[in-house]
Amino acid sequence: MRRREFIAGFGGAVAWPILAKAQQSGRIPVVGILWHYADAEGAAHLRLPLLKGLAELGYIPGKTFILEERYANEVPERYDALATELVNLKVDVLVAGGGSPIFALHQATSTIPTVFVGVSDPVAVHLASSLSKPGGNLSGLTQMNIESSAKRLLLLQQAIPTVSHVALLREPTNPTAPFELSQFSSAARELGLSYDVFDVSTGNDIDQVFQKMEEQHFQAVVPFAANLMFTEKKRISALGLKHRLAVMAPSKSFVEVGTLLSYGADFPTLWHLAAYFIDKILKGESVGDIPIQRPTKFELCFNLRTAKVLGIEIPPAMLALADEVIE
Repeated sequence: MRRREFIAGFGGAVAWPILAKAQQSGRIPVVGILWHYADAEGAAHLRLPLLKGLAELGYIPGKTFILEERYANEVPERYDALATELVNLKVDVLVAGGGSPIFALHQATSTIPTVFVGVSDPVAVHLASSLSKPGGNLSGLTQMNIESSAKRLLLLQQAIPTVSHVALLREPTNPTAPFELSQFSSAARELGLSYDVFDVSTGNDIDQVFQKMEEQHFQAVVPFAANLMFTEKKRISALGLKHRLAVMAPSKSFVEVGTLLSYGADFPTLWHLAAYFIDKILKGESVGDIPIQRPTKFELCFNLRTAKVLGIEIPPAMLALADEVIE
């Protein structure tokens, strides 16, 4: 994985930073993380880059800070309860990925500094006033998947010029779903693509809609950037092969488990860089004054093993543009 370095100047502190207060009181700071995964193993691909980033800044769990983690396992009613549990621990900083975890923390506290990682559009979903000065108690990193939705459709069409009918796979309760659908709709019109939306709320729903997609002769599937899709990426990849549907995903992690192609920000890198937000907050900077960071580069990835199974030949010009090709 290549690191995308797009954060600079994360140094310094202001009067009475959290770390200084902690040293005076004999207490080390506490960082709380709300995961949508089932356990540490499921979150490892994001958890380890975050811990690496913290270690690079001198933060060692159990020695220089306490790490409190809670795992919701994609159970809707667990998010609010676990968020409240972390808040009641009086942690110094809260951290969560986009979607349900960050919205649960947002509901649970308006005072504890909170770092989000990979929110599609924090301003559109009212987590921040602006990217440059978010205000309130939240800041972090956006994955810009709403803005990149149109690009995903364009790249799909360029990679498979015969595609004309696309299935959009949506988790309708995801807060950013309306904004992402608007981008997809506009792009489809401009590209001359027809589409239908398939709503899913569980893994079993995904099984059923892929069967319908094949029966209705869709050629490709484009999942929205939602927690459910990331949790079920192995299932989505396997179903794409089973029903002979090309899947254009929002992250390289899908291609690594068998999806045909992807375009999006590198999530492990985003979580690695979240360490710098935590550091700034612990050194006393107001979270509402820390600008939200946007990825400056996105990764286009292909899985040629999957292409071979599907009988699809990716144009050489597209492969030449790829950041990673799995052969």
